[in-house]
Amino acid sequence: MSDDLTNSQVELLCEIGECDPLQLTGDQKRDLEQLLLAGYVTPTATHPGSRFMVTAKGMEFLGERGAGLNEA
Repeated sequence: MSDDLTNSQVELLCEIGECDPLQLTGDQKRDLEQLLLAGYVTPTATHPGSRFMVTAKGMEFLGERGAGLNEA
């Protein structure tokens, strides 16, 4: 997978960074699998309230794209 993510993958990446998306559609499940395989997100048991967290690679991608996460 190249560093070019689809809009839906970028949206899901942002959602994972902001909260734990509880109900994933079939398309979102495929997007999540691609994000995991490409190293943009990782499973975690230590991230409060979430099963996944955005990796440094994912944060860098979002920063380059100008898609920041809410840090509230």
